[in-house]
Amino acid sequence: MSRQIINLTKQTLTYGVGNILTRFITFLLLPLFTNLLTPEEYGLATLVFVFLGFMNIIYHYGIDSAFLRSFADTEDEDNKRRLFSTAIWLSLGTGFMFSTLIYTFSYSLSSLLLKDPQYVNIFRMAAGILLFDAAAHVPFALLRMNEKAKTFIIIKLINVITTLGLNIYLITIVKTGISGIFLSAFIASVITMIIVSLVTISSLRFNFSLILVKKYLKFGLPFVPAGLASIMMETIDRYILAHLKDTATVGLYSAGYKLGVFMLLITTAFNYAWQPFFLRIGNTKEAKPIFARVFTYYILGTSFVWITLTAFMHEIIRFQFFGFSFIGPSFYNSEIIISVVLLAYIFQGVYLNFIPGIYFEKKTHYIPLLILPGALVNICLNFVLIPRFGIMGAAIATLVGYIVMAFITFPVTQKLFKVPYEWGQISKIVLSSLVAIYTIINFGNSLPYKFLSVFIFLILILFMNFPLVKAKVKYFFK
Repeated sequence: MSRQIINLTKQTLTYGVGNILTRFITFLLLPLFTNLLTPEEYGLATLVFVFLGFMNIIYHYGIDSAFLRSFADTEDEDNKRRLFSTAIWLSLGTGFMFSTLIYTFSYSLSSLLLKDPQYVNIFRMAAGILLFDAAAHVPFALLRMNEKAKTFIIIKLINVITTLGLNIYLITIVKTGISGIFLSAFIASVITMIIVSLVTISSLRFNFSLILVKKYLKFGLPFVPAGLASIMMETIDRYILAHLKDTATVGLYSAGYKLGVFMLLITTAFNYAWQPFFLRIGNTKEAKPIFARVFTYYILGTSFVWITLTAFMHEIIRFQFFGFSFIGPSFYNSEIIISVVLLAYIFQGVYLNFIPGIYFEKKTHYIPLLILPGALVNICLNFVLIPRFGIMGAAIATLVGYIVMAFITFPVTQKLFKVPYEWGQISKIVLSSLVAIYTIINFGNSLPYKFLSVFIFLILILFMNFPLVKAKVKYFFK
């Protein structure tokens, strides 16, 4: 078991370090945007990014998951190349069709989503961004399945460095406004697609199997409503905020939500390593206890990060560098939602931990049914809570949506693939977290008390007979 978990940990750390670097570089855009753009301008850009998020689900339609599932079932190299080639040509064909439609109706999309046709060129650039991202999606999946985490991360780093550099040039020097954001993304997408294609081109053949297309669509299409429900739960609140409040409120909320990237780094890195990992060992007899231990580690690690960031977020967002604060002063009020967003991402990861049984039993049609209730709860709560609590209402709605999704998923997947989760250990982590958070809320106005709250969590974990930690401490003091 330990060897398998160490392997997963190495992959997660590789993806994690890479994601920290890529997200940190991208994160530097937040000070740029919030110091140079108004909340209204940032809100408009956010609404376009929400559109891109929804369309990415349509463009990908679960083909990466279908490809990963098929690839994991074969050892034959010729068959692997056939699987990869069919997935590539299918992605390119459907991506070109979708982008043609977006380009054709870009005027209408600008009028409908942003209530102003002057942003038509942004939606035309969006059509290109989505096409080139779709072309790179399956090659990136191949790198993950072949455990090429370093190559994966290097290419992602090139993408974000290009994006950062172009944004700085276009927004601060050329003064292009929000259109520069999407021109930067378009150029970066083209460069990324070229690089990842060159890295994986040795596996590409002029091979297209209609039988595989049917197999991919059967496995992958259920991910479309699931993906739409998931992105709806994470981003639809921006459009609801725009409808019930204004685009300036959207900008304020998005700045605070963006700071949830600290937890998103962990859940994203975990998922990149987790999916290939559980697909590889799912048929072994030790899989279930390994999955249980992985979940315990996940709860421990994310709880520590949540407590630490909650304690020190006030200082983080006001940190000054090169004359800019982490976020612009006009966005400081977004601080109130950050801890809630961090917790929401933890529950997103809980859902990811519970999902392997659906893959093993090939019950992907269950996924929309598991996510949709959370999305509906989220939408309803947005309409109820936003008029009264503003951006905090939207954050709470997102958190509750993820909690619902995780709690619904657990009993379903346990029937398919019963995992003996270590609930005794997990309850100790949760109890320790609550004590630490209580300390932050009631006494966390000064730095000493903030350090104390984090220390309390660590001490409680150590002295509550938590074997995972005790073993490490004993080893350290040998």
